[in-house]
Amino acid sequence: MSIHAWQLCSWPPYPWRLPDDCGQWPEFVHVQTTVSDVAMPGRGGLRQGDTVWMAQVGSMIVGVGWEWVELRRGVFMLKDPNYVTTNVKFLDDGLAPQSEMDAIVSANRLAHALPWQEAVTQALAVRNKTEGAPTAAVCNLHPSRLVVLPRPQAPWPVAAAA
Repeated sequence: MSIHAWQLCSWPPYPWRLPDDCGQWPEFVHVQTTVSDVAMPGRGGLRQGDTVWMAQVGSMIVGVGWEWVELRRGVFMLKDPNYVTTNVKFLDDGLAPQSEMDAIVSANRLAHALPWQEAVTQALAVRNKTEGAPTAAVCNLHPSRLVVLPRPQAPWPVAAAA
């Protein structure tokens, strides 16, 4: 199964106040990092892709993901810091929905606190070892570490039959 960052928008929204102390955050686990088959034009073979992380908050599964680009060999950054995708509806201290700008800041706090550059580095290492051979564009970190996340209480969206 493959999941991309943009798909998190279709998950049931979950209102959550991001604690100021990241030590109080739930443990986010790396789900996958995807490396695009298409290198960035005019950038000397530098790579791009996306990464997805999940955590259990209360009775719900929340996801956060974003696209990344390689600035130079081994240096990765968010492709667009204003576009971190999540199903979290961030709340302020009064438990009201955050403004769009504050929600962008909260999403970036999550992204920057996670060890996602390590995940990208490992995905690229796997890709480089198998280059020339048919490869999957997806690298899941911790293949020996089984992570079981409970099903959310709210139903997952179901695609309507066409």
